[in-house]
Amino acid sequence: MKNHAVIATRRLEAVAPDGETFPVTLQLGAPYPDPDPAGDWICPCRLDGLSEATYEIHGVDGIQALALAADVLGSRLTEAAQARGLTFTWGGESGLSAAEVLLRPHTAGR
Repeated sequence: MKNHAVIATRRLEAVAPDGETFPVTLQLGAPYPDPDPAGDWICPCRLDGLSEATYEIHGVDGIQALALAADVLGSRLTEAAQARGLTFTWGGESGLSAAEVLLRPHTAGR
């Protein structure tokens, strides 16, 4: 994300119904104050591999902006998975849904 520090990243492999695989990277940027004096806070986020967009999510403070940005990433990942019939590989486990990738604790190798 240009001009924004990335504070959290998750790298996945998407698997299409035909077996094609490609990388997907979820990124959350550091929340920052909105430059508009009447604004609140903004948290940038991206879903590389599925979208070229950087979303700028607004909240009343940095915590809310960060939490909302994480929710947006989850929603966009779920929408893309449903629309394209994708499953994901993460942490040594394959055939995962978007919800499992986002909510399942990583336990591979433990």
